[in-house]
Amino acid sequence: MVLFLYSILFVITVALAVGVLLNKDTVRSAMCLVGVMMCLAANYLLMQQEFVAFIQIVVYAGAIMVLFLFVIMLLNLREVEVLPWYLRNARFWGGVLALLFFFVVGFGINVFRSSHGIPGVVAKEQALAESGTPEVIILATQMMTTYIVPFLLTSVLLLVAVIGAIVMARRRDEDGNEIVLDPEEVDA
Repeated sequence: MVLFLYSILFVITVALAVGVLLNKDTVRSAMCLVGVMMCLAANYLLMQQEFVAFIQIVVYAGAIMVLFLFVIMLLNLREVEVLPWYLRNARFWGGVLALLFFFVVGFGINVFRSSHGIPGVVAKEQALAESGTPEVIILATQMMTTYIVPFLLTSVLLLVAVIGAIVMARRRDEDGNEIVLDPEEVDA
């Protein structure tokens, strides 16, 4: 039964991921990405990793996707732009690279599975499982001690991305003055 559910979630996740790549509307593409994040959370639930599934929904499907939609709406990416000559076949080459990536990851998974994992990592996981410490405490301890620098750098990167989007979205007239409202909004 679990294998059947994994298979169904796999098909749905791949379909939504293809929707992320092929949608020309950026908002629909972002919503497909929310669906992918939800399917990943369902996969974590099937693996009995409730905390990771919860974090997946709250952090990625919630906060990060709200940030993505905020930036999309702020930059008004719905306008059609003329692509330069070197980007005209980007969708084709992106698909080719995505397939290549899929096969490389699949090959890596098969090699890892046939080697029965990395001995040091397996031993560490077994020691943590035998200690009886709850998973949340282990994760929180690792996040706030060993991985505190990447955690803080990620938050700074997100802050810089939002500030950059706001700076790029500011509209200026030909004299360099900032435009607060569009003329169409004033007439309405």
